[in-house]
Amino acid sequence: MKNLIGVCLILVLIMTGNLHAQQKKIYLAPDDHTDYMWSANEEGYKNAFLEMLDYYVKLNDSTAREPYPYQSKWNCDGAYWIYTYEKSRSKEQFAKLISQMRDGKITVPLNTLANLMGVAPLEATLRDMYYAGSLERKYSLDLDLVINMEDQVLPLGLSSLWAGAGAKYSWRGVCACATKVTGLDSRPHEIYWYKGLDDQKVLMKWYSVNPYMITNRKEYRYNLGNYLEASNQKDAITDCKVLMNDSKRYPYTISGAFGKGGDDLKTLTNQFPKVARENSDTDYQVIVSNEVDFFRDFEKSYGENLPSESISYGSTEWGNSVASLAEVSASVKRSVEKLRTAESLYTLVALKDKTFARELDEMREKAWIACGLYFEHDWTADGKTISRTERAKWQRKIAGQLISYVDTLYNRSIIRFGNLLTTSRKGFETFYVYNPLGWIRTDYSDYLYDGSIDISIIDKSTSKEIPFQFITKKGKKNLRLLAREIPSLGYKVFEIRNVKTALAFKNAASLTGNVIENNYYKIVFSKQGVVTSLIDKSNGNRECVKPTSNLYVNDLGSGSGETGKPLRIENAGPVSVTLVSESDLPVKHTSKLTLYSNSDRIEFENCISQHLDNKPVTYSFSFDFQNPDIWHEEAGSVLNAKPVSKGGHYSDSICRLDWLTLNHFVDMSASGYGMTLSNSDAYFMKPGNSTITELDIKTPQINVMAAGQVDKWLGIENQDGDSIFENSFALKSHFSSFNATDAMKFSLQHQNPLVAGKVIGAKGAYPNQFSLFTISDPNVQVWSVKPSEEGIDRGIILRVWNTDNKDVDCTIAAAGEIISCQNTTHIEKDGTPIIPESGKIRTTIGHNRIQTFRVFLK
Repeated sequence: MKNLIGVCLILVLIMTGNLHAQQKKIYLAPDDHTDYMWSANEEGYKNAFLEMLDYYVKLNDSTAREPYPYQSKWNCDGAYWIYTYEKSRSKEQFAKLISQMRDGKITVPLNTLANLMGVAPLEATLRDMYYAGSLERKYSLDLDLVINMEDQVLPLGLSSLWAGAGAKYSWRGVCACATKVTGLDSRPHEIYWYKGLDDQKVLMKWYSVNPYMITNRKEYRYNLGNYLEASNQKDAITDCKVLMNDSKRYPYTISGAFGKGGDDLKTLTNQFPKVARENSDTDYQVIVSNEVDFFRDFEKSYGENLPSESISYGSTEWGNSVASLAEVSASVKRSVEKLRTAESLYTLVALKDKTFARELDEMREKAWIACGLYFEHDWTADGKTISRTERAKWQRKIAGQLISYVDTLYNRSIIRFGNLLTTSRKGFETFYVYNPLGWIRTDYSDYLYDGSIDISIIDKSTSKEIPFQFITKKGKKNLRLLAREIPSLGYKVFEIRNVKTALAFKNAASLTGNVIENNYYKIVFSKQGVVTSLIDKSNGNRECVKPTSNLYVNDLGSGSGETGKPLRIENAGPVSVTLVSESDLPVKHTSKLTLYSNSDRIEFENCISQHLDNKPVTYSFSFDFQNPDIWHEEAGSVLNAKPVSKGGHYSDSICRLDWLTLNHFVDMSASGYGMTLSNSDAYFMKPGNSTITELDIKTPQINVMAAGQVDKWLGIENQDGDSIFENSFALKSHFSSFNATDAMKFSLQHQNPLVAGKVIGAKGAYPNQFSLFTISDPNVQVWSVKPSEEGIDRGIILRVWNTDNKDVDCTIAAAGEIISCQNTTHIEKDGTPIIPESGKIRTTIGHNRIQTFRVFLK
C-alpha cells in the first residue's frame, strides 16, 4: 500500500511539474585563472592563450549536439585573451571564435585581465574595458560579465563603473593567501546585488571560504569562495550540495562553482561535460556553465528578493604594491589625468579635420590595454618564474604604452589646434589659453616664451591688458599670466605686444623670512618644506594647523625642525610667488610652496631625490579639527571614511583599512569648516592611526604615501632602484561642511591647468573665443570629451558626473546645434536616444551618477 501511495505521489508531482521544481541546479564553470607575468613571461602566456582557445573552440564544436547542460563551454578571465587571438590568428579563426562568443560557448568579461581596478584612476578603469567595448560594437555582442579576482577586498565604486559600462554580473573568488584580511569565512551574503551610491547594480556571487582552507591550506577540500572553486569537479558538486542544504545561509536551489586552472599556466580538460552527465539525477541537474547562464537563471528566480550591499570592503590589498614602484605608478596616474586635456583638444581639432590623429589608432588601442595591464593583480611579484626585477621592467614597459600615446596626442593636438586659429594681423605673437574643464575658470597659465621682456599681454576678447610674469619651468623660460574667465571646454586668444606693460605690478604674495602671505593665507614655511602654521585670513585669522605626533602639514617626518639650507624665492610676480625649501631631512627632498594673487589655492611641488628602501615614506597633513569627517574619492564614488556602524561607507569586517585610495582628493571637515587636499600623484592615504581592521575617525591627520612596500614580502623591493619621486598637492579651506562638487572642482582645477599654445594659422577655422559644451547645473561636471573610438563621424563621446547626492535636471548646450544624441555605456555601446530640444539636451542625471552620451553637432 505504501509503495502504491509513493508511485501515485510521484505521478502527481510529474503531472504538476513539482518534481522538476525540486531539482536543484549546480553550474560548473571551467576556466584558467590568468596570473599574467607570474607563471610565465609574455610569450609564454601568448602561446597558452592561443593553445587553449584553439582547443576549446574545437571541443565546444564536438559537443554542440549534446543537451545544453553537457555541452562544453569555456570561460576566459580577460578580454586580453581575445586581443591576443585577434593579433595572432587568421581572420577565419578569429571569426570562428567570435561566433562561439556570440553563441555563449565562450565567455569573455569586459576587463582586460584579472585586475586590481579598485586602485586605478576612474578613467583608467573605464579604458581597461574599451577593447571589449570595441568587440561589442563591431560584432554585435553582449558582454555581461566583469571580474575583480583574487584580491581579498572589494571597493564600492566599481559597481557603478561596471554597471555604467554595461556589465550585469560578476563573481569573486579570493585567494585567502598572502593576506591580513579576516572574516572571509563568514560573509554576510553569498550572492547579492552589488550596488553603488548611484543605485546602479551588478549581481555578485561571492561565497564565503571554508575556515579550514585558511588554517590548513594543504589539506582543504572545500573550494567555494576561492578563485578555483571547480578545480576538482566532483568535490565542487559536493560543495554545492552542502551549500544548498544550508537553507539559512543559502536559501536558493541554484548554485555555481567557477574556476578550474588556479595558478597553472594553461588548462586543457574535456572532463566537465562527462562529470556533469554522470552526476545529474532527479535531485540535481549539473550544468557545464559559461557563468552568464548561472546568473541569468539565478536572477530570473531570485533577483527581485535578493539583498543589496552598498559597502566598501577597502579599495585593495595587493594593489598597495603599486606604491612599491611609486614614481612609475605616479606617471601612469598623471597620464590618465593629462588625457582629459589631450582628448578634448583632439575633439576640437577633429571637428575641423576628421583625419587628424587617425594614424594613432593602434597606439591608442595599446594604451587602453595598458590601462588594464598596469593594474594586473600579480603586483605581489612573488612568483617563482618571474623575478621582481623582471616584473618591474614589464610594469615600466606597460606604463610607457599609455604615456607615449597620451604625450603624442597632447603635443600634436596643442600644435594642430594653434593652426586652426588666426594669428594677429599686426604681426604680434599670438597664443591661446585652453580650459579642459566644464565651467568658466580664472586661473594662471604658462606659455613657453623666449622673446623680449619689454612686452604687454592683451586679452583679445576684452582688448584689456592682463598681469603676467616671467618664470623658469624645467629649464625653459615661460610667461605666466592670469587668464580670466576662460570658457567651459573652450579658450581665449591673447596677444603679446612689443610694448612695455603699463600695469603697476604688485607681487601676488609678500615674504618676510620664512613667512609667505597673500590675501587669503599667512603661512610659516620651514627649511624642511613643512608648513608649521597656516592662518586662514578669510575666516577670522583661524589657525588651521595643529601638530599630531609632532607632524605638521606637508611633513615628511622632520616636524618643526629648522636644519637645512636657507629658503629661496624661485619666482615672484603679480600672478604667483614660489618659495623653495631644500633639505636632507628626513630624506633628501625639495619642496616648493606657491601662492597666487587671485586664488585661494595653496600648491606644493615636492620631489624626493634619493634612493629609498622598502619602508613607507609619507607626507603628513595635520589640521586643527575635533572629531573630523574625512571624505575621499574612491574608484567611481565619493566615500565617508568611517565604518557603516558609525555612519560611513566602510564595512565593519572583512576589510583592509590601513591604506585607503586617494584619487583626486581627500577632505577633512568639522563644525562647518574644512580643508580639501588635492593629490596628483599618490595612490594611498591613511586617516590618522588607522590599522588594517579599524579606521581612525578621531585623529585630524591625513598621511599620504609617497612610496613604500606596505607588506614586506609583496611588491617590488627598494623601488627597483628609482631615486626621484614627485608629489604635487594643493590645499584650500572651505566654510561649510563637506561638499563633493566643490572638492572635486578644486582638485580638477589644480590637476588640469589652463593650457597655452601658439597660434600659427593664417586663416583660422575657429574664432578668438569659443566654448564647446556647457552644462546648466554646477553639480554635473564634464568628466571626459573625446571623439568616438571609430572617429568623429560617429560623434563626440561626452561623459559627465553628477557629484550631488540628488538627481539633477540639467541642460547640455554646445557651440552650435546638437542634432542628435544617444545614451551610451561608458565603453560606447549605444543605448536609448535623447531627442534634442532647440539644439540642446535636456535630461536628468541620477544622483552620484556618471553618464556617457554620444553627441552629434550640426
